[in-house]
Amino acid sequence: MVWQVLLDSKVDMRILIAVSGSNDGSSDPVAAAASIPWPEGTEFRVLTIAENVHPPVVQLLERARDVSDVQHAADNVAANAVASAVAHLHSRGFHADGASPEGDPKSMIADYAKEWGADLIVVGSCDKSRLETFFVGSVSQSVVTHASCSVLVAKTSTQRT
Repeated sequence: MVWQVLLDSKVDMRILIAVSGSNDGSSDPVAAAASIPWPEGTEFRVLTIAENVHPPVVQLLERARDVSDVQHAADNVAANAVASAVAHLHSRGFHADGASPEGDPKSMIADYAKEWGADLIVVGSCDKSRLETFFVGSVSQSVVTHASCSVLVAKTSTQRT
């Protein structure tokens, strides 16, 4: 009911779609968002947070010369993920742009959404074990907890509920 009222309204909406840029088995929040018949004038912003690379992590990588090489590679992956997602939304007739700042996705997605004035955040979810979630955490769970607007978590059809 709420969704139908929202979709039937003529109010311009701002949808923030957070993408990871990795092929880790997570669901596709861009496809999920693009499958909804949003009202005309809906504005999309695709966001990928390029995680900051720290020197101890770089030392684990054999061919990395320094932090800046690894950070540059992470930034490129993020920028490519955003460009691909924006192109997909454009091909579906949506108005979209993107951003790929550096930082911690767990805190920055909700903060960015609030700053940008998002009405909804769309994030993907991956099927992690409870142990992995305990140690590493969950970006989608953090966004749901800290967002000042509604959050849609897209799940793959193989994920358990």
